[in-house]
Amino acid sequence: MKIKPTYYLLCLLLLLCSSSVYAQKKTFVRDYTYRASDADSKISSGTNATAEMRNILLREIGEFLKTEQTFTTTSATAGGKDNVVENYSQRIEAITAGIVEMKTLEEQWNGKTYYIKAEMTVDPAEVNKRIAEVLKDKQKTKDLEKARQRTKEAEAETERLRKELEKEKNKNNQALQKAYQQQTQKLNAEEYFTKGNNAYENEWYELAIEYYQKAIEIDPNDAAAYYNMGNTYHDQKNYTQAIKCYQKAVKIDPNEAATYYNMGHAYDNQKNYTQAIKCYQKAVRIDPNDAEIYCNMGNAYADQKNYTQAIKCYQKAVEIDPNEAAAYYNMGIVYANQKNYAQTIKCYQKAVEIDPNDASAYYIMGIAYANQKNYAQAIKCYQKAVVIDPNYALAYYNMGIAYGKQENYAQAIKCWQKAAQLGDTDAQELLRENGYSW
Repeated sequence: MKIKPTYYLLCLLLLLCSSSVYAQKKTFVRDYTYRASDADSKISSGTNATAEMRNILLREIGEFLKTEQTFTTTSATAGGKDNVVENYSQRIEAITAGIVEMKTLEEQWNGKTYYIKAEMTVDPAEVNKRIAEVLKDKQKTKDLEKARQRTKEAEAETERLRKELEKEKNKNNQALQKAYQQQTQKLNAEEYFTKGNNAYENEWYELAIEYYQKAIEIDPNDAAAYYNMGNTYHDQKNYTQAIKCYQKAVKIDPNEAATYYNMGHAYDNQKNYTQAIKCYQKAVRIDPNDAEIYCNMGNAYADQKNYTQAIKCYQKAVEIDPNEAAAYYNMGIVYANQKNYAQTIKCYQKAVEIDPNDASAYYIMGIAYANQKNYAQAIKCYQKAVVIDPNYALAYYNMGIAYGKQENYAQAIKCWQKAAQLGDTDAQELLRENGYSW
C-alpha cells in the first residue's frame, strides 16, 4: 500500500525539499487547438483539449521546477541515474497535478477545432513546501500518483479509440463510436476528479466535494472519487458522511486497504472502536505488511482497554517496521496503564532511539522511572525533554516533584517556578500555598 522510494530517489527528493533559493511566483499561460475527428462532438473535443492543455502546462512546470534545483549526490541504484531521475520527474508531475490548479481563460469551438487557453500559477517555494508535506505522507503520495496514472491511461485509451475511428471512418462502426464517446466521458470524469484533488489539497473542501460528485455522476463506479470525497468529509470532521463514502468505495472496490484504514480512522474519531477494529482487520487482510494499520488497530484496542490485544498489534507493527516509533510510544502507554513500568521504559528507550527529538517520549519515560522511585533517572529524562522543548511545563513540574522526593527542595522550587512561568496552574497553586512567587 505504501511506496518506499529508492535511496537515490529519496536523496533527490530531500534535496528538492531542502533547497532555499527559489524564483518568484510564475504564471504559465499556454494555448492549444484540438482538431476534431468525425466522431467528435463539442463535448468530446473540449474534454480532449482540456486534457492535453493540462499535460502541456504540467510538463513545462515540471521542467521549470527542476531548473530551480541543484542536485548533487553520489548515490546510485540498480536502475541507474537516468531511470531514477525519470521516476523523480514522474512523481513530481503527479504531485504537481494534484496541488496546482489549472484555470481556463478562453475556449472556442467552430465545429472543426476546439481552441483552449489556460494558465497555471506556481510559487516555487510554496509548491516545494507542499511537495515536502505530501512526500511525508506515503499514502497521499501514492494516491496522487495513482490519480495521475489513471488520467494518463484514460487519455491513452481515448487516443487509441480515436485512431481506430479514423481508420474506419467510412465504415460507420457504431459500436466503436459508442466506445469512444463513453471513453471521452470517462476522461471528463477524470478532469473533475483532478479538479477535486486540486480543491482538496488547497482545503477548498466544499468545492472538492462538488467536483467529486460530478465525477461520480459521470462514472458511478468511480471508487477513487468516493474514497477522496470520504477523505474530504473526514478532514471536515464530518465522519458520518466520510464513512458513507468509504462504504460506497469498498462496495465498488473491496481490495483497497487504504479505504478500510481511513474508514477505521473515521470510526475511531466517533469513538466506535469495535467498528474501527473491524475495518483495520479488513485492511490488514488486504495488506498484511503495513505497520501503520497495526499501530492504529492497537490504539483502538487500547481505547477499549483491551491492553493484551493492543500490545499484540504494536508488537506486530514493530516486527514489520522496527522504525515505527509511534508503535513503541503507544505500547509504552499501554504498559504504563498496566503499571508495568519496566516494559514502559524499554518501549520509550526504543522510541527515542528512533526519534531522539521526541520530548514527550522522554517525559513519559521520566514518569515511568519516577513510578519505580528511580528519581535520578527520572530527572535525567525530564532534563532531556526540556532541552528539546524548553516550554514543556509538565516536564518542569514533574522534575520538581522528583527533586522534592530527593529532598533537593531548592532545585524543586526552581523547577516549579519555571513551570509556573510557563502557565502550569498546579505549579502556580503549589508555590502560592507555600509562599513562593514566580
